[in-house]
Amino acid sequence: MTAEIVIRETSEGVEILAGERRLTQLLAVRDEVVITTPELGEVVVARLPDGRLRASCDPELIKLFRQSS
Repeated sequence: MTAEIVIRETSEGVEILAGERRLTQLLAVRDEVVITTPELGEVVVARLPDGRLRASCDPELIKLFRQSS
């Protein structure tokens, strides 16, 4: 599935600029999604049990989530 989600890196992490609803819909189907950005490369985004979103650019995490899909 492909969706356009625009994010940017901030001093506190990443901020979703556009596509938050699409990201929420994707996370309703899967626990985590990998998105690709021109600035950051690949980013894995997961919804935590308390509802917060967590994002990481860690290549090992991205590799792990790519293998599990």
